[in-house]
Order: sequence, then C-alpha cells, then structure tokens
Amino acid sequence: MTQKYRAASQDDLIWHALDSMTLLFHRPSGITHMLAEPAPDLLQVMGDAPLAASEIASRLSALFDIETEGDAEDIVLARLEELSLLGLVSKVSG
Repeated sequence: MTQKYRAASQDDLIWHALDSMTLLFHRPSGITHMLAEPAPDLLQVMGDAPLAASEIASRLSALFDIETEGDAEDIVLARLEELSLLGLVSKVSG
C-alpha cells in the first residue's frame, strides 16, 4: 500500500512571502517556519486531499509545466518527510 500524506489545514496556516523564502505560521503549534522551494509549492498543490508522493510530483510538474524526472518522486518524498517532522504534513492510511 502506498503511503499518503495530508497537508495541514489551510485554516491553521498563515503564509507570508519573504524574498526567496516563505514564512509559514502554524497556529496549532504556535511555530513560524521558514520554508524554501519547493516546500511551499508542495503544500499548496496538496490541497485537502490525502496524496501519494507520485501524485504530488505529477501535480507539481503540471503546475510548472516540467517533465517529471525519475528522481522527482524521491525528492518530493524527502520533502514530505521533513514537513511531517515539522507537523505541517501528516501521514494517513489508505
């Protein structure tokens, strides 16, 4: 079974662009995170649906009109694991 991930609710997040970084305040934890690309875009394309890393990679490639490379899914998966440790993404069953 493929691991799926869900982004934190948009109601729990306050976004602020800051040059090449994005400040993201996570209301439940009270922590402000500094995110570099591609993390902000990754969270945005996830929406409210639980998605697998391959689905997120496909959405990102469509959004930026780029071809998905062989390692794109691995890169997305690594970012998802980092975001999960921050509490901005959670692993879900199914």
